[in-house]
Amino acid sequence: MRTKAALQGDVVVVSPHLDDAALSLGAAISRAARAGARVTVLTVLAGDPGSNEPAGDWDRSSGFATAGEAARTRREEDALACERLGARPVWLPYRDDQYERGGTDDEIRARVREAAVTGLVLLPGFPLEHPDHRWLHDLLANAFPGRTGFYAEQPYAAFDGRRPPGSWACLGAGLRDRRRKLAAYRVYASQHEPLGRITWPILRYELRTGGEAALMP
Repeated sequence: MRTKAALQGDVVVVSPHLDDAALSLGAAISRAARAGARVTVLTVLAGDPGSNEPAGDWDRSSGFATAGEAARTRREEDALACERLGARPVWLPYRDDQYERGGTDDEIRARVREAAVTGLVLLPGFPLEHPDHRWLHDLLANAFPGRTGFYAEQPYAAFDGRRPPGSWACLGAGLRDRRRKLAAYRVYASQHEPLGRITWPILRYELRTGGEAALMP
């Protein structure tokens, strides 16, 4: 992974959950936004804020009693994190693997395509170990011909330890942008306990591999 790249113009980062984009590409998003790019963070599995269903295992470990409480709080966190990175958050009401999805694959694909009508679309692409990430990748990999890129997912890439394939580019970012990424992660307070200490593994991995990574179209 030797080449350098930057996000420019209209960019939609498709995030499975309400933190994946910031953890994976927060510094690159910050750099792009400061340079005038229009970055949208589109979270597909942002949950249903009105749900009274009992919280699933992950949400319960985060301190939530219901699925709706988790969705409301996590959307608030995501809004603030995106503000710190200079991105615009967009949330779809589908649900992660703790719950029933809340829509068919065809419906979800159509909603994402409606929300990402122009520009570069970045999807989760490596190492695809989380089932929600793999599902979303497979669902959308061919939905945006000619303008689809893929990003290395954190903290999963750091836990995996492998470098992305050689054709992937390093998304350069400065110290200011890395600090903004860390500040964005701190906003996701509800996730700190279940995720554990992930900032140092991510930092070490990105120092070793050259930074955040993407496969550009």
